[in-house]
Amino acid sequence: MDPTDSDLAAVAAIDSRSLGDEVADRLREAIVTGALSPGQRLREAELSATMKVSRSPIRDALSRLGSERLLTLRPRHGAVVASIALRDIEEVYSLRVTLEGLAVRLAIERATAGDLAAMREVAARGPVGSTVHSEYQYAELDITFHDLIYRAARHERLYDSWVLLRPHILRFLVWRNMANPDFQYIYGSEHEQLVETLAEGDLDRAQEMIAHHLEGAYQRLADAYRHQENPAPAHRGTERVAPSSTARAGLSS
Repeated sequence: MDPTDSDLAAVAAIDSRSLGDEVADRLREAIVTGALSPGQRLREAELSATMKVSRSPIRDALSRLGSERLLTLRPRHGAVVASIALRDIEEVYSLRVTLEGLAVRLAIERATAGDLAAMREVAARGPVGSTVHSEYQYAELDITFHDLIYRAARHERLYDSWVLLRPHILRFLVWRNMANPDFQYIYGSEHEQLVETLAEGDLDRAQEMIAHHLEGAYQRLADAYRHQENPAPAHRGTERVAPSSTARAGLSS
């Protein structure tokens, strides 16, 4: 084989993978923000024409998002945007409460003054102006705050685990915010209290706060899901949904 041909093939492969990453990122964002709806079918040919790329990076991106459980891949039927089920919420949050408990413990030990300042800044911030995308802005701020806790923990594998959950959590929060107009009043206060507890180095209190914070987040999502599935009179709108045994065990830890 001519050495020049070999070099060119390697460059082409790198370009192809980079394009697949870009396509996956754009589709992931569309799913998370709700631009692509649960149950919506995604066809390779249509995506290829719309995004002006060949089918190869489209196929790679769909496969990747399928492995992330953001798409359901059906042989001979293409890809479908995954639905949001109560079990998905339970599983993600029971895992999240375990991961974040560890992140808080490590952040108590390892967070710098700069880490805490960044958390305070995000906790105090709200979306600039009022736009139709405010549901996403609030959800993104929430994720950004928690991302800072994981970064302050300085544990690479823990952060990698968080990164895998992050698109699902962001998607849940956007969906919940779009379904409930009270989201603007939820963000912020618990985050600010948590930062100060981290700064004080009070581990027991910090872990108690993060468990309570995440249980509240889970219940708001579960309530919104049940209310959407079974519309009820106003006096039943705040009915609590009990987590499964798996989620319950995680949330009480």
